[in-house]
Amino acid sequence: MSDWTYRQLAAEFVAMVLFVWSGTGAAVSSNRWINEGENDPAALLGIAIAFGFTISVLAYGIGHISGGHINPAVTLAFMVLKKQSIVAGLLYMLAQFVGAIFGSLLLWGCTASLTADCDSADIVGVEARSSGVCDASMRSDGEGYGPAFKLGLNTVGPRTATGCAFLLEIVGTYLLVLTVLNSAVHIKSAAGNAAPIAIGWSVMIAHIVLIPYTGCGINPARSFGPMIVDSMGGLGSEVWVRGWWVFYTAPFVGSLLATATYKFIFEETDDEALAKKDDDHKVVEVEDGDAEVVEKAEEQA
Repeated sequence: MSDWTYRQLAAEFVAMVLFVWSGTGAAVSSNRWINEGENDPAALLGIAIAFGFTISVLAYGIGHISGGHINPAVTLAFMVLKKQSIVAGLLYMLAQFVGAIFGSLLLWGCTASLTADCDSADIVGVEARSSGVCDASMRSDGEGYGPAFKLGLNTVGPRTATGCAFLLEIVGTYLLVLTVLNSAVHIKSAAGNAAPIAIGWSVMIAHIVLIPYTGCGINPARSFGPMIVDSMGGLGSEVWVRGWWVFYTAPFVGSLLATATYKFIFEETDDEALAKKDDDHKVVEVEDGDAEVVEKAEEQA
């Protein structure tokens, strides 16, 4: 029996479109008002909140349909834990990667006018150039402009070593996946309907820490969408720069480490949970003065 449906794939696709559009959209809109290279704390916090809150909203919106993975690294964890077949997992990932491309295409369409007047000599062109959008979006050959602010493209910062970026992305993804497993999968989780909130907060926290260093990937599909659309927009080799591979390896490594931590340390089986429940029940009976009844029941068993 198949453990996936077209409805589930559609849910992951639509959720990824909206996730990339809103998260990277916040990155683009916050950059409009500051010069490129400035690390504006308010902008950083706004972007982090956009990514985190969007995950919570979408997890509530499609969680009952597809589980609300919205991240290939999360899907990998479910595959490793055998809570999802390899075929279903790969199809989920395909839907997520394609959705990310469509999300970036949608954002490109929404922000195309930001660079439309960069070559203009009138007041509109002057304002566009002074805002920083033109310089940040210019092609390296100086012939025209690509998508505005590279559509929130993930890049390793100039003062961040590739090894540090790799470790940062591992830890950020580890935080996210471990939160997903312990809040939404663990048999004794008390999160219930609040699990998407915890997951969204983990995404927000990771972005607050990682944005100045890598832009915060922790999601290979989210990184893939802007890279493909920027390449389509004429940026080409400017997109696939130093450390680009970090965003397609580190999140999967972080996911595997979080999955191993969950599997070998935190996970409890149904039998373990039932046995612990029985032990707790016996302790309550003993505390109530019914030790003899407990011993008699054990002898009969």
